[in-house]
Amino acid sequence: MSDLSDEIMVEILARLPAKSLVRFNLVCKQWRSLISHPHFVRKHLHHVLLDQSNNHNKLIIHPTPLFPPSFISCRPFTVNFYSIDYFYEESLNSSTSTTKRQFPLQTPRGLRILGSCNGLLLVGYYNSKYGYDALVLWNPSLREYNTLPECSSISGFKIRMLGFGYDSALDDYKVVRVTTNSTYDEPMRIVEQRVEIYSLKANSWKTIQGGIPYGNVCIEQLRGTLVSGSIYWVVTDADYEEEQEFNNLILAFDLIDEKFRLVGVPRHDDREPVSGSLVEVRGCLGLYQTQPESRDVEIWMLKKNENKNEYWTKLMIIPKDCGMYSRPAFFMKNNEVLMSTAMCKEDKILLVVYNPVNMTFCNLPCVITDWWEEIIYVETLVSPHGIGG
Repeated sequence: MSDLSDEIMVEILARLPAKSLVRFNLVCKQWRSLISHPHFVRKHLHHVLLDQSNNHNKLIIHPTPLFPPSFISCRPFTVNFYSIDYFYEESLNSSTSTTKRQFPLQTPRGLRILGSCNGLLLVGYYNSKYGYDALVLWNPSLREYNTLPECSSISGFKIRMLGFGYDSALDDYKVVRVTTNSTYDEPMRIVEQRVEIYSLKANSWKTIQGGIPYGNVCIEQLRGTLVSGSIYWVVTDADYEEEQEFNNLILAFDLIDEKFRLVGVPRHDDREPVSGSLVEVRGCLGLYQTQPESRDVEIWMLKKNENKNEYWTKLMIIPKDCGMYSRPAFFMKNNEVLMSTAMCKEDKILLVVYNPVNMTFCNLPCVITDWWEEIIYVETLVSPHGIGG
């Protein structure tokens, strides 16, 4: 390697997986300085995001047992996550590997994965009364974490929405937090709300004046879905004074201009609105709904026409053959869909790959008996303390 120019060496190293580069940190001081430099971290991230092979994408799973260890002992306990590799072959009908990743902090309560962006995970310490006691940014590849500073809290306010993403204009990572207060008689009726944003660059929180500018919005979803610089949540708009019915909506927050906007939901042929959960579909916002009778999973995708006007199109319908309760986790570039599904009769959760061309299912060799939550992340060198640490 000594005969190679620095530029060629950088280009070669920037195309390697993050886990290899973490090991290379131990080779010599020169490589450690190079690999941890912000310019190299950005170059590596650029190659990761452009990679068409999906080799850098991992599914991280957090088992969520009904009765965690602290339920009985009330003592802090260790939480394990599981990183699953499944993109190394063109076809997912090959073997997968699972790596246990221990969360670096013990917790007296449960944890939740609240967001994923460029290799960083937003993890929250769950508190049943007010939402979350602490928020942590964690890069499982680097095994580094950063506990975020506490933001201002007001008695009676509860965290209703959380989101995490990247502001490309400021080269900054942001956490969005919405807290609300409600009346005792009408817990769904919001009396006051606060919108706060954490900046990793500034390592501080700020409050957005005016909150959500759309009247009486009822929060239906805690964890936001990050798509192309915006975070999306499922909400409903209910006017209690006029006793109108709930109206399904999608609330979007742009991380650059830090403003909210509303997105309409798709409608069936009978004009009934589609109600479901959000997911990213190959760089676009997607919405999936389980049909109440057939249990088929209907997937919609939000696209833009040549005039940049948004419209919904039905992408596919996944039959219920893979399980009683299924949700899509990731849409591959080969159009296959990775799904987590509950097999109620067998009392276990499976990972299943659906091929929409052949309309076939393939069970992956990864079975976790506990209920879980999952999210896609990419292996990068981005530090939870800043781009290069």
